[in-house]
Amino acid sequence: MTNNKVFFSLLSFLVPALAFGADGTSSTFLYALTAIGFVTILFGVYALIRSGAALKQLNEAVSHATPTRSSTTSASTGNDAVLRSTGNSEGFSSPSPDEGFSGSDFSKGLDVFDDEKDLLLDHEYDGIQELNNKLPPWWVGLFWITSIFGVIYFAYYHVLTDWSSDKQYQEEMALGQAEVDAYVKAHGGSITENNVELLKDDASLAAGKATFETKCVACHLADGGGLVGPNLTDEYWIHGGGIKNVFNVVKNGGRPGKGMVAWKTELSGKEMQQVASYVLVKFQGTTPANPKDSEGELYKPE
Repeated sequence: MTNNKVFFSLLSFLVPALAFGADGTSSTFLYALTAIGFVTILFGVYALIRSGAALKQLNEAVSHATPTRSSTTSASTGNDAVLRSTGNSEGFSSPSPDEGFSGSDFSKGLDVFDDEKDLLLDHEYDGIQELNNKLPPWWVGLFWITSIFGVIYFAYYHVLTDWSSDKQYQEEMALGQAEVDAYVKAHGGSITENNVELLKDDASLAAGKATFETKCVACHLADGGGLVGPNLTDEYWIHGGGIKNVFNVVKNGGRPGKGMVAWKTELSGKEMQQVASYVLVKFQGTTPANPKDSEGELYKPE
């Protein structure tokens, strides 16, 4: 018991020492408390194993003991309980299941708790009396550890800093939204037919050309003169010209049943913007080798 008190005293000093030595950073502070919790759990497991072994020892002593006036049998538990002879000179054997033990009046001269008369409380219920036993040391230790943890937690998060769970939530949501916006911007997910803009830089036009040669050449030919699909070099458009209309056709497709398929499931917003810009910048006003007759209406930019 003395060793347990020393251990818990040292552990109680260790808790605030680790907490206040966390360099003021939330992550380090939490790591320190996590380490303390891990140590506490290990000690709790140890205490349970020790208590179980002591209880087994006590039960074996009860079932096998045959003490006389001059003999004493003892077994230590977490409650400092002992099994001892109270001086029956006739000796005794193990009690039968029907006899058992009750209260502090043992007919066979067996007393389970040391100094039981001093521990007996002055009240009873239905003939059952209560002993004022000491709490198990592992329970007391956990109580003090959690109490100290609570004081440190309250002081750190509610007194010494302006941290709050709502503030942390808002900060993490802002970081998450920034990551989403960056991803969408990089992959063109936020580009729609309502906000798309014409691209003219070489890198975007080169990317648009690569997409056109992969997806569009079969219907429009490499020079945009048109085959199954319409001529892309003139000023006549079936669904209207300009970057927004061309982007919309690439995205959602042409006339139902006979027009161009929708590419929105295969191309990102950025890729559709690039290929639409390539068509308008590189094909408009050029002369293909075998141009297809014009289709649609003349488009004049506003």
